[in-house]
Amino acid sequence: MLTFLNRIFVGPFYARNAGTFLVIVLLAFGFLSAREHKALITAALGSPFLLAIVFVLWGLYLLKTTSFVRQALSAPEHLFLQSFWLVPNVTRYVLWLAIQIALLFPIIAYAGWMVQIATTYQKWDSLSAIVIYVMILVGVGAAMNDHRLRHPSPDTFRLPNFTFKLPYELFFPTYWLRHEPLSFVLTKAFSGLLLAGVCRLYPTDDYDQRLLLIGLLLAVLGHSQVGGQVSAFERQYLLFLQNLPLSWLQRFGRYVVTYGLLWLPELLILIRNCPAEIRLDYVVWLWLTGWGWIMLMHSLAYKYDVMPEGWLTGVIAAFVIGLLTIMFGLPVGAWLVLGWLGAVGCWYRSFTTRSLT
Repeated sequence: MLTFLNRIFVGPFYARNAGTFLVIVLLAFGFLSAREHKALITAALGSPFLLAIVFVLWGLYLLKTTSFVRQALSAPEHLFLQSFWLVPNVTRYVLWLAIQIALLFPIIAYAGWMVQIATTYQKWDSLSAIVIYVMILVGVGAAMNDHRLRHPSPDTFRLPNFTFKLPYELFFPTYWLRHEPLSFVLTKAFSGLLLAGVCRLYPTDDYDQRLLLIGLLLAVLGHSQVGGQVSAFERQYLLFLQNLPLSWLQRFGRYVVTYGLLWLPELLILIRNCPAEIRLDYVVWLWLTGWGWIMLMHSLAYKYDVMPEGWLTGVIAAFVIGLLTIMFGLPVGAWLVLGWLGAVGCWYRSFTTRSLT
């Protein structure tokens, strides 16, 4: 029974929010080292105010999990779960406890780290508060889920549903994060871990700036499929976009903002892991270069249906040519100019071609 419930609630919850978890991990653990995290935890253990902020964040995460369970219980394909309330109360609540523990696993794991540090520094009051609060979260979450199961249409007040106008530049990032989380996770994990790994190689030997360029080349090629995904997304959901009275420069500017947001985690990773042998301004120029070449790949792939075999061939050819050019010593400034000029030129040419047809 528990395995069945895990497949309905736990697995889909983490699959839907995989992109969100990745962003949090990249921002938290990619930008802060383990020592800095330990310092933050130590400060929270010694400050009731900071610890209360942590508890509030955990409470918000609890609401997110219970909201997902409520949506799953209300889904038409899960209406058969209404018979679950026929299970004896004690057994049913124990099952809900197990489900809620699985849903709260990120919080429980982080709380375990805090408990370990609290034990080291003998912060028994903070340790007790953390343990009791986590137990309350698990118990309250299980009770809320069980109440929703027994009252599928409760006559209770609802919190106001706040909405805001989502800018066009966030349409695709939001869609990619929510509806194609596996693709998002693989793309950003490959790119981020690759750049971080390349930066960590510098202390091990005498490398020059070409190693970072090679890492950038691989990270950019890891985003080579995104242009096709953007095009497919707009063909499915934004058919009216081509009829809007926007110039080629306005359209290009909106894509620049979109890809800048998607490429932003790499900047944080590069800055956080910048080798001592490399100047910080060079890392920024490197990131701007990658942004330009991603825009060039978007301009080349947009509105074109490329077969997987042709796409793979193009990626391999681009890697070989780029690697040879880097080894011959082409500076990052030249890569920056070529990438952005190529992106603008290809976009203008493709836009005017589509306008004439």
